[in-house]
Amino acid sequence: MTKPEESPCRILVMASGFGSNFQALIDATSTGQLGNSRIISLITNRKSAHATVRADEAGIPWDYFNLISNGFLKKGETDEQKIAEGRRNYDAALAERILSTDKEKPELIVLAGWMHVFSTAFLEPLERAKIRIINLHPALPGEFDGAGAIERAFAEFKAGRLTRTGIMAHYVIDEVDRGTPILIQEIEWKGEELEELKERIHVHEHELIVKATAKVVQEIVESRGT
Repeated sequence: MTKPEESPCRILVMASGFGSNFQALIDATSTGQLGNSRIISLITNRKSAHATVRADEAGIPWDYFNLISNGFLKKGETDEQKIAEGRRNYDAALAERILSTDKEKPELIVLAGWMHVFSTAFLEPLERAKIRIINLHPALPGEFDGAGAIERAFAEFKAGRLTRTGIMAHYVIDEVDRGTPILIQEIEWKGEELEELKERIHVHEHELIVKATAKVVQEIVESRGT
């Protein structure tokens, strides 16, 4: 019988788009780079996300759960109170879905290009269940939080105010991109244009998300016996 500390760490990946970081995790699982772990499922909030194709090809089950399509918010809603309420209700329902007793419960959630900012309605139930949540962000801690980080860094390069940016993997809290960093990597600007810079950063992202996930997986597995 497998001892608790020997069973693979159960990883749930959440992605909204092309899924290249998800693919990096799939590949790393098959080569053993993620240590003692397995990806149990993918959740996406965009029906057209190519990440679902990657999941199908890897034999990983996936679930589509969307703020509007699943009835939490009307399309085109402009009332800020209704938007906030809809997002909170969506977050709570998604947490409940993940923690459902008829599903395998993850030990680690990796946000790999997930385009939705979570509220405490999602984060607190997962924290109580002792599930860690990590995210990849294309900026250094405290710089360019939120969307468009690479574009904003590039504008600073062109203006002569910065010569480097970076990427980080961090724990997720209710402040956007402000959770405790797990791994950080500085990236120098080599004078290239925006699209070339993005491509170069994405290559580094694929490496960092694997290293950070492997680090957290090891911590989770080692902590089981304590």
